[in-house]
Amino acid sequence: MQLVLSTVSFNRIPAFANSMAFDAERYDREVIKPLRGRHGRLPAGDLLLRYAVEPGWTAEQLAVHLKQLRQFWQDRAVGPDSRAGICQLLIQADEELSRNVGDLMSDPGWWQEQAATTQGGAGRTTRTRPPDLARTEPARHAEPPTEVPDVASGWRTEARDFIRARLDESSAAGARESTRPAARRGRVAESGGSAEAVPQVPGGMSDAVAATRQAGQRPNPETLARPVQPAELTIEALGARDGNCQVQVSWSAADAERLRIRWAETPPPWASGSVLPVATLTAFGTELAGTRQVHDGEATLLAEVPVGYHLYVPYVVDRDQAVVGRFVALGLAEPVRRLRAERRGDDVIVTWVWPEGSRLAIVEWTAPGGVRQDQITRAGYAGSNGFRIPAALDPGMARVSVLTAVAADEARSRGREVELPPRSIPVSYTLTRHRLWRFGRRDLAVRLRAETDLADLVVTVVLGTDLAMPPSAAHGTVLAEHEGVDLVAHQARELTIPVPVLPRRQDPYWIRCFLRGPVPTVVTGPPVESMRLT
Repeated sequence: MQLVLSTVSFNRIPAFANSMAFDAERYDREVIKPLRGRHGRLPAGDLLLRYAVEPGWTAEQLAVHLKQLRQFWQDRAVGPDSRAGICQLLIQADEELSRNVGDLMSDPGWWQEQAATTQGGAGRTTRTRPPDLARTEPARHAEPPTEVPDVASGWRTEARDFIRARLDESSAAGARESTRPAARRGRVAESGGSAEAVPQVPGGMSDAVAATRQAGQRPNPETLARPVQPAELTIEALGARDGNCQVQVSWSAADAERLRIRWAETPPPWASGSVLPVATLTAFGTELAGTRQVHDGEATLLAEVPVGYHLYVPYVVDRDQAVVGRFVALGLAEPVRRLRAERRGDDVIVTWVWPEGSRLAIVEWTAPGGVRQDQITRAGYAGSNGFRIPAALDPGMARVSVLTAVAADEARSRGREVELPPRSIPVSYTLTRHRLWRFGRRDLAVRLRAETDLADLVVTVVLGTDLAMPPSAAHGTVLAEHEGVDLVAHQARELTIPVPVLPRRQDPYWIRCFLRGPVPTVVTGPPVESMRLT
């Protein structure tokens, strides 16, 4: 699915690394963050800014830096947040640039040329690529001159590139249309038998027609007869109130009356430009309702949405058909991720990944006296390596939500829950050997004792033949296994285990007991002398 990223202007950053240590935090703040909330196509910007490259670096420094930067993109491109989407776009743009320029990206001279190209100013001109690289590009119609005076304003350069791309697409579409057979551009009317011209689909709608036919829908001919471009949105957060967040969505006023917006937590199943029945679109997500305004050629919609990560899908309605636009995504007061609970004796340590922009977490958990609540800051969380729930003896649940800045306000995220692991119950046992021989064997008495009542235990007695005691039941010979054993608190339960006659040898034998059950247990064995058989 193609996403669209509106053009964003931001200042060039200074050197990222004088000591060749990649500053991931600064790169995220000064390069990734300005693009947050805008998706799709990266702006035609400064390559040195995007790659955080200094023209004075050597080839070795370039190789180390590019490796670190690409690894940062790969690590940051995982996740549901908008920064992950930006890093995915950067990876795609990097792959395309690597295919076009190849080994030149490791050449400091090539980066110096990029610096001369992108640092605008009086008397500077844009340089073209070498002839061998230019031959790999597709043929263009109405190719611009090889040298164009560079302009100081970045938005003029981006607007010029946008217009050129549109001209190239229109020229290419016209060339493809002119090569089609004449029989495909006309059809015979069934009523009178005379040739009737079929309305031509504009070049900008070719993707919509293909997507509509793949979806099995029949587009409206009147809708396809005129060029309807997919709508593009810009969205920003204005604040938070009563558990909801206020957002402002903007788009071109040309489709102010016909444009509708739906939001959901999952991406839409249609590509941008698809032409679908209105009923199909209204079955997706929730309608974004609010106050609409039109001013200076731009339409805005002020609305309230719940906290969380949402995708906003615009579509332009034309009678019973609609053209799907490019969706944008925005995360507001997102919940914690990777919520875990680990038992540490009587205590439980709860850990999670903080969402971006959050500063305070609210933790609630079940206790014998009811539900308890506490707060922890990010600094306190880092200092204690998590949030400790003391004396969590009984099973229960923990719920974690965070406070996140939304514009000038704060919003509380949805809570996420994790089950507290049960406490391990201490169980001890002793071994007593009976010296009476019965049918060529000896009996062994195993006495078990627990601090609390336990039910449905599986007791396994193992004979070990190695020099060391068996660490588990799988590292020895099972002498006996009793299922469904119940223990009463502080009362001994005795089990009789037959021990066969063992061959004499120099090394001793070992007897050890293991327990399994619905709750975890900590088994304490007897003295080592009573566990050894000679």
